[in-house]
Formats: sequence, structure tokens, C-alpha cells
Amino acid sequence: MAELHEVDHREVAQPVMMEGRSMIILYGSETGNAQEIATELSIMARRLHFQTVVDEMDSFKLTDLLAHQLAVFVTSTSGQGELPKNTDKFWRNLRRQKLNGTNCLAKVNFSIFGLGDSSYPKFNWAARKLRVRLLQLGAHEFFRPGEGDERHDNGWVLGYPTPSVIDSIWVPWFQELQDTLAAECPLPDGVRPIPDDVQLPPRYTLRLATPMDLDHQMKMESEEEARALERKFQATKTKSAVQSHVDHPRSKDMDLEDMWERNKATFPADIARRSAAWENQNHRRVDSLDKDNIITDHPHKYLLEPRSENQTFPPPDMLNIPHALHAQVLHNIRVTPADHWQDVRKISLDVLLDRPEDFPSCAAGSTVTIYPKNYPEDAQKLIDMMGWGPDADKPLAWGVAVGKEDSPEQLHAMRPPRLYTKKAPCTLRDLLIHNLDITAIPKRNFLRELAFFTREENEKERLRQLSSFGPDQEFYDYTSRPRRTILEVLRDFPGVKIPLDRALDMFPFIRGRDFSIANGGDSIRRTDDSYVIRIELLVALVEYKTIFKKPREGLCSRYLKNLPEEIHLRLDIKLPTTGKLITDGNSCRRPLIAIATGTGIAPIRALIQDRARFFNRGPTLLFYGCRNENADYFFKKEWVGIPGLEVFPAFSRDPVSPGDQEALERYENKLDMTNGAIPGLPGLQYDAGKNYVQLQIRKQAQKIGELMRHNPLVCVCGNSGRMPSSVRDALLDCLVISKIVSNKEEANHWFDNQRNLIFWQETW
Repeated sequence: MAELHEVDHREVAQPVMMEGRSMIILYGSETGNAQEIATELSIMARRLHFQTVVDEMDSFKLTDLLAHQLAVFVTSTSGQGELPKNTDKFWRNLRRQKLNGTNCLAKVNFSIFGLGDSSYPKFNWAARKLRVRLLQLGAHEFFRPGEGDERHDNGWVLGYPTPSVIDSIWVPWFQELQDTLAAECPLPDGVRPIPDDVQLPPRYTLRLATPMDLDHQMKMESEEEARALERKFQATKTKSAVQSHVDHPRSKDMDLEDMWERNKATFPADIARRSAAWENQNHRRVDSLDKDNIITDHPHKYLLEPRSENQTFPPPDMLNIPHALHAQVLHNIRVTPADHWQDVRKISLDVLLDRPEDFPSCAAGSTVTIYPKNYPEDAQKLIDMMGWGPDADKPLAWGVAVGKEDSPEQLHAMRPPRLYTKKAPCTLRDLLIHNLDITAIPKRNFLRELAFFTREENEKERLRQLSSFGPDQEFYDYTSRPRRTILEVLRDFPGVKIPLDRALDMFPFIRGRDFSIANGGDSIRRTDDSYVIRIELLVALVEYKTIFKKPREGLCSRYLKNLPEEIHLRLDIKLPTTGKLITDGNSCRRPLIAIATGTGIAPIRALIQDRARFFNRGPTLLFYGCRNENADYFFKKEWVGIPGLEVFPAFSRDPVSPGDQEALERYENKLDMTNGAIPGLPGLQYDAGKNYVQLQIRKQAQKIGELMRHNPLVCVCGNSGRMPSSVRDALLDCLVISKIVSNKEEANHWFDNQRNLIFWQETW
């Protein structure tokens, strides 16, 4: 490689291998925060010469815990106190009834750090539940648990601290754990901890592929394709042409199965097989085929990976994401006026299911995971800054060369888990576009590692100063406050040249973004094809200006903003982990009190449409908050035609109506209400003069009280700032005003009693 790619390997220290000195660090994460903390813990442990394994919980079995001296769990809390989705399998195994009383984890020594948001009623429940279950099964806690709070004055501090004192939750816990490990697990004589100014070896490396590597990659892909074909044949061999359809009469189910296999093999070409009636109904041009599998128009129309006419948009290469579904974008429409401050999109997708039964009859609470991509020009900027040009379009391989590894497992271990690339051969440019998040806001460890890749002493000193845990807030002021991206950081330090072989170890991976499904009921099922569902998303694009007046777009927002119609992509559908939103004949008899703000209306709309299938459904009160009636009052026309639905909108930036003004004045004076506040303190300071949803809730206290007496379903969706707690206070006031209870303390107990209501909150 070129000289600027060279690494001074004398600076790299390999942790000493010692039998029994190992640590497994398992995380459960939805947004990547828990994963980042797990990575930081791993680096600290490696410097103490622990052999570490870091991965999501679902990648490990319970028996794997017994093979390690120590185990550390890091988990966020998802939804209503549940563990994140990448812990589902691990958590189910841990909860098996047959494990009760077995002390099967008696040899496990563990600690746990939880990430939560105290605006949620079930703050840090995931970590607490996990800790209790581990203790029940006999595991021993070698270090005290920690609980991070996103609403704390200093948040996590690890990645995006807030400008406050450094006496946070995470840093003291981290440093205390480090001291405990050093004291309780001392190193033998002659072995010292690896200093922070000495670089650790990479966990995963890249290199240019050899012809032998490419042959191996093609062989592996061919074998996987052959296995897939064999699985398909085994699933349909009773219906193959080898066997006579005369001797074996075909049922309707068999015909349906054949249709599925044909569509699956040619999707989205099946769109071209729609009838003329379908074409007229959907107002989209449809080509006709004389017979199944005989294409009469140009074949390029049916390619799974069509070329984009817009050369700046990321290429439509399909990534090999296990269990992901194939989808086509039908519409990408802006639903807010062009002069409105926020660009909100309604995106419609046709999604091909593996089996019709894979998606339930109700969609409420389900999410779609979309995997965004970097733009080619951003990838080129990084290639130019790092001097990777000569190697950017050459095929890559992972780790050691084929034929030189100690075992087949070693070659597999060289590839990071959940790195889903395009079909081989994969180049560095491919990784930068599809996999590596080069426009993310850098974490502390990224800056710390950059110091090893510059020969400029002033740059080394500055990077170490920014990344250190100190009494100031320089890291925050440099990264999070101006929303400075990785590309901009590298521009600020031109002496930094990251070797190509360290790219996987340095840059975070692009993670999928979850969006609530915004439709349900009959609207989600296509009558002409039981294997295809139509999904709608309501997405608010992240566009803003930093404190330096620089415009910013989120990675996924930029991708979705320019996402062309007809393009094909891979996505996941995640079903809700809670059964609270299951809509059947019994649950729909309950009244529904729905409170939503902004795009939080998406899951509420899906729930209302799910319930619309039942004639015996209970009444629904919808309180919806937005800025302007004529700008972001989403689905306004839809609500008019739904029986049993009353909508109470709150427009916070429109002029306050006389009736609302009277209510504001009455509530500010705390007449005939408690305001959910401690007696003696001024109320409604946050709400003063604003027509927020909590005002409309209090205005309809009697109606809410009537529904509260009939075991309602209460749903709150939207922004996770002050809104959830303000809405809860307003609902508590309704309990007092409607005389269900007599004071706030009783209201709190009544509201938290699951026999009185079902509560579901989804905020972000």
C-alpha cells in the first residue's frame, strides 16, 4: 500500500493471553447507545488483559456465559419496559419455566448497566428485569448495577453529553468498575495494564483480496444459493413437474403455493400481471403478459436492481440482510406545504412476504426498518482525504488470507457480525456507501483512536484532550453541540490518515432506522395478492441548522427525501413485543383514548384502522397536537368518516380561540382542578398561553372520566420531551375533575393499576 497507509506496528500492544481471564459483554440496543457503551467497556477490559467478546444478546446461548470469568450486560429499555428486539431470543431462553430453582447460572459473575428515559413510566425496567432473573437463576453480581437516564443533567456522557457538570451516571460507574476489576482480578507479576496512549490491535481488519480469496467468496455464495434452491425444492417437491398432477389432484392451497413460488422468484415482475381492473383502480401503468413467466415487454423493467437515472443517489444494490423482505416504493409524497418549516413524507411501499401468515391481521405498534445509504460524493470525499484512491475499487477480503487461517472459524471471526454487504466482490467504495456511517456524530472513542493515525504532535494532543474524561465539556462543544460529523472531524485534522485495514474497526456501521407503520386494517392487505402487503409510513425528515448556522440533514432523512418511486429495497418488519395493542373482538370493545403529537399520529392511525374492522368497537377520543391546522394536521379528512371517533385537535402556533383562551385562564388560576402539581407550586408554566394537547384533555375531563370507568386503552405517541409527563398530569387531573378519585396521590395509584386501564406509550 501507499506510504500514507502504513501503521507503526511498534505502537500496537497485544493483550496477554491468560487462561480464565475472559469477559463477555452482551448488549441490547435499539439506537446504538448500548452498543457504544459495550464497546467502551471492551476497550477498558482489553487494556486490563481480559480476552473479551462483544455482541448482542441474541447471538449467545445461556451456556456461553459459563465459559467466561465475567459477564457484563448493557441494555436499553424499549417501549413499555421491554428489552430491545435483539434480546428477544436470549430473554425467552432465560425466562423458561424449567430453569426455575435450578441455579443453572451459579458460576456466572455479572454486572449490568441500563439505559433508560425517566419520562417513561417504566424507567430502566429492562435492566432491572434482566438483573432479577439472573439472580433468580443463581448468578452472582460482582459489581453494583448502574442506571443511566437520558433525562439526567448529563445524559450518558459517553457519546452525546449535555452541557452540565461532569458528575454524571455513566462515567463514575465506568471508572469504579475499572478500579474494581484491577483490584479483584489483579494481574500477575511482570504484566502491566496497557496504557491509554498505546494502541490496541484491531478486532476486524480489511485487506485487498487475492484471486484465491475471490474464488473462495464465489464458492461460498454459490453454495449458499444451492442450499436455498434445495430448501425451495424440498418445500415444493410434491408439486414439481416430476410428479403427475393427474395422479395427484391439486388443491386450492397447492395452486396458491405455486403462485407464491412464481411471484417470489420474479418479484416485482408480478406487478405486471395485474388485471385491467387493477390498473384502472390504481392509476398505474401495467403491462400484460400472455402467460405466466412469458415476458412480452423489455426485460430491464423486471430487473431486481434497476439503474437509477440520478447518478448522485446511492446505487440500488441489494444488501444480503438475513430475513429482510423485498419492497418497492410506490409513492414518496411531501404532505406539508413547501413553505412549512418541516418536510414530512408519506411513503407507500409494497412488501413481499415470505408467507402470508407472517404478518398479522393488525398492524398497530409494528415498525418498518429501513437501511439508509451514504451518497457517493461523501464516500469520495473520505477516499480523497485518506488517500485510498488507488485501492477504493479493488475487491476486499476480511482478515487473514484464505489458506493461512488456523481454522474455518477464524476466517468467519474476521468478519464483523451483522456486516451485510452487497454480493461479492465488495470494494471499499461499496462499504463506504452501504455500510459505514461516515456522516455520524463521532463518539469519544473515535477521537481517541484518531490520535494514533497522525504524525502531527499538535493534532495528537488536541484529539486526546477532546476525548478524555475531564472536568470540562470540550467533547460536547466540539461534537454534539454543533452536530459535527465524522467527515468534518477528519477535515479538521488533515494529518490523520486511517489505514485501509483499520476502516472496519474505526467507523460505526449504518444501522437501520425504525418507523411506525401508519396504516392498518383492510388498507394493509392487497386483495389481488395475499403475499404482498401495502404499508404506509409518515416520516418527519431531520433537517435543521447548527449553532454555526450550517444546514444539516440526517443520514436517513437525506436518503428518504430523494428516494425515487419504483425503486426496490430491503427492509425488516418488526412486530410489537407487547400484546397490549392486539385488536380482536374483545379488545375492541374497550374505549380508546389516543393522544398523539406530530408524526406520533402514525401508530394511532394504524390502531384506529385496525379497530374499524369491528362493529362492536368502543368509542374513541383522539387528542392530536400539531403546529398549524393548514400545515401539519395529518389525515384530517379521514377522521370525519369514522363512526364513534371524536377528534380534539390542538394547534399550538395558530391563534388561540376564545373558548381555549377561557380554558387557559381558568386552568392557570387552578380553578376546580389540581393541575397534577404539588399544592403551592405554580402550575402550567410550560403550558402557559399555548394550545397543547393537555389543554384539550383537561377541557374534555368529563368525557375522559366516563371512558376511564370502562377499562379503556390509553395510548400516547409523539415527542419524548415534556409531552408524556404533561399528558400524564392532564389525565390525572381528569380523574380528579370527574370525581373518580379525590386527589393526585389517589389518581397516581389508580392510573398505574392495570386492572383499571391498559396504557401504551411510544415516544422518541
